[in-house]
Amino acid sequence: MATISNSLLSCSRVAATAFPSSLSKTRFAGTTLAPSSLGVSSPSKFALYAEWLPGQPRPSYLDGSAPGDFGFDPLGLGEVPENLERFKESELIHCRWAMLAVPGILVPEALGLGNWVKAQEWAAIPGGQATYLGNPVPWGNLPTILAIEFLAIAFVEQQRNMEKDPQKRKYPGGAFDPLGYSKDPKKFEELKVKEIKNGRLALLAFVGFVVQQSAYPGTGPLENLATHLADPWHKNIGDVLIPTSLLP
Repeated sequence: MATISNSLLSCSRVAATAFPSSLSKTRFAGTTLAPSSLGVSSPSKFALYAEWLPGQPRPSYLDGSAPGDFGFDPLGLGEVPENLERFKESELIHCRWAMLAVPGILVPEALGLGNWVKAQEWAAIPGGQATYLGNPVPWGNLPTILAIEFLAIAFVEQQRNMEKDPQKRKYPGGAFDPLGYSKDPKKFEELKVKEIKNGRLALLAFVGFVVQQSAYPGTGPLENLATHLADPWHKNIGDVLIPTSLLP
């Protein structure tokens, strides 16, 4: 056994001497192995790299422990620990809102019940009546709806801000976990990562919806998609980025 160990150590030293630059950048589970780990002296044993950009150093305050942490913070917004925790919570809440908004925009349009832009036009009409899927909403005038939303959101936010545990503020469990997914710790950690990834995708999708609506007022995302598929060479993002005066 000792002979095998000595042989492996000798091979590693030879490899480290012959290919020092390659071994110094070997990655394993988000960690860089330095030559010192192979028996060659080095001033630093481990160096962390950000997963979102190969070769980019990972900020020290983003250690990969949070769900969806890929070391992305090019502006250094999370350097202050209190700010970092607040940003994590805010991102998660916005992700959940976006995951509700995106299907809420796509499904009615897919069912032929109008798009999300036209659905809010009633609010600009004096005395306008709100509808949902074509049905009038009780107390559906703008002042009443705004008052109800204000009181409801204020109550929810007040309850959330009373909680001092950062984890419970983000993952309250109880009635918000009726199927008991959080009971299995390993499964719970997997679901946290899936939630934040899908939430970020939903945030990008909603931004895309807004940009499309700004470029083509009154249109919904599925209508824009159909227009693009019908003529992809002429109906694309170039219509937004390239002034029509420059086109032939």
